[in-house]
Amino acid sequence: MSVEEVSENVTEGAEERKTASGIDALWKEILGGDADVESGFIANGGDSLMAVLLADRVFASTGREIDYLEILDAPDSATLARIVLAADRDR
Repeated sequence: MSVEEVSENVTEGAEERKTASGIDALWKEILGGDADVESGFIANGGDSLMAVLLADRVFASTGREIDYLEILDAPDSATLARIVLAADRDR
């Protein structure tokens, strides 16, 4: 593995951790401080309006657009963070 590849992997790992941490914070902001980031959005009491609000907050903080249905379908916050990271690659 070259130095460039190692550097790229480290940068990607840092971006993933930063995104995951940010999504966790937004998740709790919308659902309440007691929300479980390891459970689904709906299981935490979320609904479609809250999902739209979260999608808007994600866009405002990351510049990445996700569909509110992806939030409703995500089994947990970590999965949603991976969806957000993939959003740039898909568009």
